[in-house]
Amino acid sequence: MSLFIVTATTDPARASVSIGTWLAAATGTPRPQLFVLENGAGIPGGYRGTVPAFRAAVDHVLATTSPEVDVIACLHDDVDILEAGWDETVLRYFARHPAMGLAGFGGAVGLGTDDLYRAPYDPMQLARIGFRSNLVDAEVHGARSLLAERVACLDGFSQIGRRDFWLGQGLTPNLANARDPDRYAGLRQWERPWSALEQLGVLHHGYDGMLGCLAKRYGWETWYLPIRCRHLGGQTAVGDAGYQAWAATQHPDGDRGLWQQAHAIWYDAFRDVLPMRI
Repeated sequence: MSLFIVTATTDPARASVSIGTWLAAATGTPRPQLFVLENGAGIPGGYRGTVPAFRAAVDHVLATTSPEVDVIACLHDDVDILEAGWDETVLRYFARHPAMGLAGFGGAVGLGTDDLYRAPYDPMQLARIGFRSNLVDAEVHGARSLLAERVACLDGFSQIGRRDFWLGQGLTPNLANARDPDRYAGLRQWERPWSALEQLGVLHHGYDGMLGCLAKRYGWETWYLPIRCRHLGGQTAVGDAGYQAWAATQHPDGDRGLWQQAHAIWYDAFRDVLPMRI
């Protein structure tokens, strides 16, 4: 198995520090490959939003690599990986767990409150439950865990997917394709996850929970892997002044409006799998 890393950044110089930790801590052979998509002012196309940016980056890797690239890691550009051999650990878990479609370095065993769809809508009903990580400040965000385990969803800073997952291959039937099984290689073809979110209108916020929902819908397992890391937080998009100015052109309420919009989409689009518990 082999690993390809993608990220999207509004500041390549700043991002190079974190990216350097990914490569320095990698010990596997072959070495992980890397694709960096620049996303911001002065770049052709300008700001895209996190979801369109990662969609473009992953589509590029899928189109330009062979199936031997088994795992594609979507990492925020402000994550420092502090554990030597992290790449070998990731690939080992994917090899040992064929149903693992999605993995990351911070995850929650529940997604959505018990009264979801029974009480009047509140975006906070989509909250994560039982978050665990091995971040340097893990206790600030939830619990510290050194045990790899199945979770309902991951934090957005690390979304590591099996190639088949990013291609939209599922382990459960997509009955909508039942009338054309030849085109879809049976009944298991779904939309590519990043494309599905982009088509729903998600630009930023909530995509981590929604990717967990898609993994569930497609029949894949989602796993938390206790890799030691540091997430600086917010620098990939929200902490960038240019991003904030761009967000104001996408919604009258700026980034806050994008947050509200994403949660409304999330609430409406994933009634079939929410709430989730492991």
